[in-house]
Amino acid sequence: MIERLSLDEWQIFDAQHPAPTFFARPAWALALAQAHPAMRPAPLRITLPDGTALILPLMQMAGGTLRWREYWGFPLGAYTCFLRTDGTLASSAECNRAVALLRSFADAVTLVPWPLADVPDAAGGAEHETAVVDLSGGIDAAMAGVAGIFRRMAGQAERRGVACAPSREPDAVDEYYRLLCASAKRWGIGEPAISKSLIEALVQHGGNDVEIWFARAEDRNIGGGVVFYGSQEFFFWSAAMDAEYGKLRPSNALNFALMRAAAARGMLYYNLGSSEGLPGVAKFKDNLGAREIAYRELKLARTPYKLYTSVRRVLAANAGA
Repeated sequence: MIERLSLDEWQIFDAQHPAPTFFARPAWALALAQAHPAMRPAPLRITLPDGTALILPLMQMAGGTLRWREYWGFPLGAYTCFLRTDGTLASSAECNRAVALLRSFADAVTLVPWPLADVPDAAGGAEHETAVVDLSGGIDAAMAGVAGIFRRMAGQAERRGVACAPSREPDAVDEYYRLLCASAKRWGIGEPAISKSLIEALVQHGGNDVEIWFARAEDRNIGGGVVFYGSQEFFFWSAAMDAEYGKLRPSNALNFALMRAAAARGMLYYNLGSSEGLPGVAKFKDNLGAREIAYRELKLARTPYKLYTSVRRVLAANAGA
């Protein structure tokens, strides 16, 4: 049996049993819905044949004129996870049984399981990688895995006066978005891939689990990032830097500060996200001691939905020809 949880029920559950990753918590879903009206929070309670109940955080996408029942957990490179009602993570076998029930529940479901948990066996979507520093042994053990070159650069940044801290100032979003826009222009993409409205919504709904950090030097913010806390995972979601101050190594100093903050909060993992197609960024994370973890999307779709999307693709291709 599958049933929708109300938002109130999900928030009560999360208050008692916060998900290990911020992405599977109500604040992320509420922020997405605020910034993207075509999405709405749609957590499910899935009761397996043996009576075990699992909570699966999802978004329901706008179904269009045909009112398709399409779910996603989660868009924008985020994750979901299957949680038992006591807050513990489901086993792979339980995930598999839940996926079997989902196949007949919705027209289409895209799942991106949290890579640090047991995941369903079934696959079919895109493959990805994320870079993770293990904090389970404490900050000293994590720091021991940092390459010497990274340590030296972080030390240089500190000696040159780069200071890193989270900001709760009213203009923090504006100031971070200024840095992000400058970075986007440097990367040649024009506008940032992340909207200002989404960052604003995350700060509004995330409370103490969303922070905007800045690296400061010479009386100005020269780098920064937006970070999230789950119950186990600290996620470095967005990063930006003023290229004019790159020689001060603000990114090295910022990552050291973030690792310490994550460890102080009791996080087990420091997740730096994907570096797909960015070998320089991947090398930076490797020097920080992060290991690559592969994961795969899971896509489920019923035959009518598959036929509909196939026809849409053909029509779109012919229109562009």
